[in-house]
Amino acid sequence: MEAAFFWIIWGIISFWALRTFYFSFSKDKLERLRKTSFGISLAVFVLIFLPWLPPSLGGKSGIMLALEGNLLAVLFFFFLIISIVLFLTKTPSNLKIASSATAINTIILFALMMQIRPGTFTLTFFDIAPIIAILFLLVV
Repeated sequence: MEAAFFWIIWGIISFWALRTFYFSFSKDKLERLRKTSFGISLAVFVLIFLPWLPPSLGGKSGIMLALEGNLLAVLFFFFLIISIVLFLTKTPSNLKIASSATAINTIILFALMMQIRPGTFTLTFFDIAPIIAILFLLVV
């Protein structure tokens, strides 16, 4: 039941974002989209400091994985910083690069989670930060 509730809420948020930003064009909406994308990327940045693994697997956060030299975590952090910085600019080419970095980051985060949590397992509270990060990246 909780999963159904979550996906219904997520669907409503996604529908609202798509309807608001993508089906009409105006400079005001483009600016709001840039600010929203920046805010979501910043929220994902905050999520890298929360636990991504339960204590039984080391209790590591995304930033700890990157600092330990996990290549996928380092790439994730790198592309996240690039997208945050470029979403601060108003240059159309920089915004396209930031959007591309975000799309690439979604794939990297999926691969990272498959690497650190292989196989089938029951989701716990410690899995929520990377899952929310992935969903945020998919919205951007």
